[in-house]
Amino acid sequence: MNATVSIALIVRDEAEMVPGFLESVRGLWDELIVVDTGSTDGTPELFASAGARIFHHQWTDDFAAARNVALEQTTCDWVLVLDADERVSPEFIRAFLSKCDDEAVGALALKISSVMPYGHRREAWVLRAFRRDDEVKYRHAVREDCSSGVARMLARTQRGIERVEAPINHLGYVRTRDAASAKKQRELELLEKRLAADPNDLYSHLKVLELARFWRDSVLWNEAAKRAVARLDEAGSDAVHGRSWGGELIALIAEGLFRADGEAGLLFLERWEPFLVPGAPFFFRRAQHEEARGDLVAASRDFSRCLELGELLGDQLLTGVRPRLGLARLALMSGRPREALQHVDEALEVQPRDPEALVAAAALRLQLDGAEHLAAWVAAHEVRHGASPEVAWAVGDAALTLGKVASAIAPLRRAAGVPPAGPAALRLAQALLADGQLQAAETLTRSLLKAEPEAGLGVLVFDLLSGQDTELELELTPETASASMRHWVDALLRSGNVEWLTTLQRNSAAVGEAFPWLNDYLRRAS
Repeated sequence: MNATVSIALIVRDEAEMVPGFLESVRGLWDELIVVDTGSTDGTPELFASAGARIFHHQWTDDFAAARNVALEQTTCDWVLVLDADERVSPEFIRAFLSKCDDEAVGALALKISSVMPYGHRREAWVLRAFRRDDEVKYRHAVREDCSSGVARMLARTQRGIERVEAPINHLGYVRTRDAASAKKQRELELLEKRLAADPNDLYSHLKVLELARFWRDSVLWNEAAKRAVARLDEAGSDAVHGRSWGGELIALIAEGLFRADGEAGLLFLERWEPFLVPGAPFFFRRAQHEEARGDLVAASRDFSRCLELGELLGDQLLTGVRPRLGLARLALMSGRPREALQHVDEALEVQPRDPEALVAAAALRLQLDGAEHLAAWVAAHEVRHGASPEVAWAVGDAALTLGKVASAIAPLRRAAGVPPAGPAALRLAQALLADGQLQAAETLTRSLLKAEPEAGLGVLVFDLLSGQDTELELELTPETASASMRHWVDALLRSGNVEWLTTLQRNSAAVGEAFPWLNDYLRRAS
């Protein structure tokens, strides 16, 4: 007997997205449940015309409450939770329905593949499908979660959870930057509202930290970590004892507070370890601190523990990709580049489009075997996984890092897109500077300033070269600003232009307070 499927959505003003959504899910659902939270653009009518059952719910700043309204209306065997800006493929539909017909399966982990504004993707496994059961409810007002209810249902029915490998494409982050920023701000405001009502709500503190990580907002991350650790110290160990998310909270606090202080970070992590459920986020962060202080044996042990803790719903980055890249770095430190490349290739088997793994693979191949071998590897990778901006970025970044500037520009142009945007465009600007194309580099960098805070460091370098004053307010931590500044200075050094270097060194006193290392760095390089 074929299982029936209810798709459950909550929506508001999604008329632009509805036609594409409906087209993609054709043949997937027996029942389409739509909970509208206050649309004014005709969204409910569009869904109703396709046969959806429409319910209206007054928005109360609580995503879980709205999700639960949708769950209460479902009548089919399975519930699939989607959003209007998500798209499924025929391959997904076939695989999903096949899993639903298996009586041994009670829930499904689905791969959400988010298209980012600059063409790259972020992928994560999430629990979005399960057999309909009164015990399954969503919790938490923001970044809602139903995993505890699903776990109880699976234990009671003695069913398991499996994965659907075909991805769900999430389009939400390819809208305008203003819309994306508004999404971030809405989530942050909801979380701040929860924290104003209950400052000791550590789960909401965790979600603010996750938001900062996702949007690469280092200032928010640092501020949120300070607030969270203050509440954590006040609440004591019972606040995280036995909590499945406790290890991730501690790891994110450690990264927000102690990114540049490995010893302090390690002490912080070890203080909290006895109270935490073992998890990859904690062991990964500790491995990074151990690596930073040169304890390669301990770092290797903790990176390996991340791999051992891989779970069906686990973050693939922390249970398959990042630990392997950590092991690759350790192998390089120990003079074993071929072993490092093997670890990198294993990471790419888990996540073929991971930018960091691709850059490492390209750099190692270029360094070990030369440009011809790298080109052959790129061709083989694209046959298996398709061409992507990430591969072009990797090739360009590897070439620039290894000083092969002329070979870096073309692939970085492909990665940056038209018009150039995102981190790839920043790297392209640095390649142009290294190639001596000062005007082109400056023009591109200034065009990126509004969207990419780290472009501000490039603008600062160009202003120092021209003797102009710079009036910029950048939301970057000192560590992030210094790291970005080094990239720009390294690009200038690669240009070999003695006049530019002399000018920068002469004017470096103007930024000596912010970058006290700069003058010595330039003097040693020259």
